[in-house]
Amino acid sequence: MAHAACPVTFFVLVQVSAEEIVFRGYVQQQLAARFKSPMIWMVLPSVLFALGHYLPDTAGENALIIAIWAGVFGILMADLTARSGSLGPAIAVHFWNNVSAMLIVSLPDELSGLALYLSPFSMEDTEALQAWLPVDFAMMFVLWLAARVAIRR
Repeated sequence: MAHAACPVTFFVLVQVSAEEIVFRGYVQQQLAARFKSPMIWMVLPSVLFALGHYLPDTAGENALIIAIWAGVFGILMADLTARSGSLGPAIAVHFWNNVSAMLIVSLPDELSGLALYLSPFSMEDTEALQAWLPVDFAMMFVLWLAARVAIRR
């Protein structure tokens, strides 16, 4: 099992690195070079990131709240990138987020085949997912905060 996880984690690293390079490395930096306001260069790439995570066919009524979650995640990653001057912390947090969501505890959907555990609800289960989202938001915040503390050292 450990050997099978290595290629998968490599592909997750490639995937999150590509997203961070595009949204924080390219779009955020291009906007930051042109505009002084972080409201533009942090929020606009995060909105684009959120739009990429808006999946009404898969998430049903939860599509908007999931996209908002992704937008908040994008803003936190934009903050890490701006504070560190590097994509490293954002890639690390994004990597842990995706590994935990795809390989540790996954929703029972098309990406769940390699997960150790499956949640008892799907992305379309509005009541259960909305009950879980505050926990997920808290975990996202703790990961971001831990990275912020690590950057300061």
